[in-house]
Amino acid sequence: MTPEAKQILVQLRETFYTQFAAAMKSEVSISRDNTLIFSPSLAAIASWVDDQQRFNYLIVTAHTAPDPLFPNRPLTLRISINPPSGFVTNTKPVYKKTGFALNQAWSLNLTVLPEEIVDMAHWVASWIHSQDNDSLAIAAPHRLQVTSTQDKNEYQAWTQTAWNSLHPDTQSANFPRYQEALAC
Repeated sequence: MTPEAKQILVQLRETFYTQFAAAMKSEVSISRDNTLIFSPSLAAIASWVDDQQRFNYLIVTAHTAPDPLFPNRPLTLRISINPPSGFVTNTKPVYKKTGFALNQAWSLNLTVLPEEIVDMAHWVASWIHSQDNDSLAIAAPHRLQVTSTQDKNEYQAWTQTAWNSLHPDTQSANFPRYQEALAC
């Protein structure tokens, strides 16, 4: 990852976490360890306990980034909420200390462009609340495509522009919005 991309990631992660914490209806703890900022498995996280007394966490990482070998690769960011793979290792001491079980009922991986991430903070909070109480999330500020997974409680979503930046051969005029994709 180029130094410029690292700087963008750091700034956007912090701004997103701040906006996300303000949009949540529960207390959100944001870990701040600058030594762990670039490793996806050790990056700063936002965490909270939901109404069902489950520990939840969210992490913002670079999905793709320019580097010395591929300087033209686009920077795309991934917002992962309760990922089933458990790749975020620094959550273990936190949820063990609290005594709450890790929420494994649902997860979301949302891939966005840097200029879209801050806009998505309120939608992400709304989506989380919709998962917890079977309500509808607010409309996403950017068009989303949901890709299928084997687990019906695991969602993979991309903004249209993030998808198109990495899949230029599959651009579609009929790019479905989030709500339409889930209705299918």
